[in-house]
Amino acid sequence: MENNINPVPAPASVSTAPIDKEGNVNLANISDADAVQYQSLSNQLTETDVNSILNYGAEIQNNIAKQSDTFLSNVRTQQGGDVGNLINELLGELNYIDVDELNKNAFQRFLSGIPLLNKLVIDVKQLFQKYDKITANVDRISNKVKAGMINSVKDNTALQTMFDSNVGLIKDLERYIIAGQLKFKELSEELAVMEGNPANYQDYQISDKRNFVTRLDKRLADMKVVRFILLQSLAQIRVVQNNNTSIAEKAQTILTTTMPVWKNQLTLAVALQRQKQHIEVQKKVSETTNTILLKNAEMLKTNSIEVAKENEKTVVSLDTLKTTTRSLIDTLTEVKQIHEQGAQSRRELDAGLQNLEAELKKGVIS
Repeated sequence: MENNINPVPAPASVSTAPIDKEGNVNLANISDADAVQYQSLSNQLTETDVNSILNYGAEIQNNIAKQSDTFLSNVRTQQGGDVGNLINELLGELNYIDVDELNKNAFQRFLSGIPLLNKLVIDVKQLFQKYDKITANVDRISNKVKAGMINSVKDNTALQTMFDSNVGLIKDLERYIIAGQLKFKELSEELAVMEGNPANYQDYQISDKRNFVTRLDKRLADMKVVRFILLQSLAQIRVVQNNNTSIAEKAQTILTTTMPVWKNQLTLAVALQRQKQHIEVQKKVSETTNTILLKNAEMLKTNSIEVAKENEKTVVSLDTLKTTTRSLIDTLTEVKQIHEQGAQSRRELDAGLQNLEAELKKGVIS
């Protein structure tokens, strides 16, 4: 059986470069070929020139400033806007249309027009008006997003140029730092000799040497800080480039995939809603037709029965004739009685009058 033995990792190789990642300079690693180049740079540092330290590496710093100014100038001329914010605004517009609005009170609005059957299809005009407005906004924002994408690509190109330039500047700075460190070592050794034998030198010579070495040490420290910042900027540039790429890819996905799908799905939703409306209309028309047929059948039945009943009836009913005959007999009987009573009363009146007349005559004669 094989024994799986993990190989022991090899020890990290010791850097042979004159300057490591942390900016520490090891003069022992300078090759003879490079020593000539570094010596040429270190010769720019002359103790008799008070400005030599100030001007040492100034050209590199000027290049850094020019490069930064150029990049900022390019960024200012781009008016694409914040692509991330534009994408959020675009998504907000896409979410503004709610297809469910098609179902809100749609059937109630349909029923309101049923009595006259003058609205057989639900109107989705308002939805399309909103769609047209949003489409205009979407197109406007899309154009800005496209411009932002182009600017992101341009930014990445400029950032890559800046990245490559920074790499070159770092190498130039390292050469100046190494050359300066050689000069610092040389002058420090001379200063140590002078301080060890002060009687052989004037006080101002020792002081000037010491000041020059101190100023050179500060200058080299500043250059190491600038080198570190440039190294740090390389990672920062890559982060910004990756962010620009991610935003541009997201914007491209929205413009080429999301928006066409959104338009297609909205169109499909409206078509399905119209189909549903037609089905509801047909269903309602069928229900209304059935209701009318049932009501007409019921009314026909009622009317037919009433007509039949009325047709079978005589003009005057027997009960009516009985009542009218009885009333007529009663009337005749009552009239006869009244006549008889009137005749009796007249006879009694005549008899009375005769008696009164006889009594009157009798009274007159006697």
